[in-house]
Amino acid sequence: MDANNRLRIATRIHFALLRHLGTDVDVGNMLKSERDAREVLWVCDASGDPELMSLARKFRRATSAEAAELQARAAGHAHQDTPWARDTSGFGVTQPPDANEPPPRGKASVSASWMKPVSWLRRERSSR
Repeated sequence: MDANNRLRIATRIHFALLRHLGTDVDVGNMLKSERDAREVLWVCDASGDPELMSLARKFRRATSAEAAELQARAAGHAHQDTPWARDTSGFGVTQPPDANEPPPRGKASVSASWMKPVSWLRRERSSR
């Protein structure tokens, strides 16, 4: 997400409120204080003007997206383009499977044996 997105929307809200209601808003306070932003957004919603109401929705979405991004950074997650890739590096399994874990049953147990170097030297006897 673009870091200046909230600033752009807040500036548009400032000028739209000047145009429609003749009142100006301190953009800096709107970005810094959640309380001030909430009051400005309430005014936008109560104005009945479609442009102001749309800008208020956009500002709320940008604020929640920015908060989610900050929370993900704090948790150590790298930004990924798709939500399903959030917990991955993009390079597949990050750690090898646990060697002490019992092998899975069925067809998967045969394919899992290739990971053990001992099995590389052993030849399987074919039925004659």
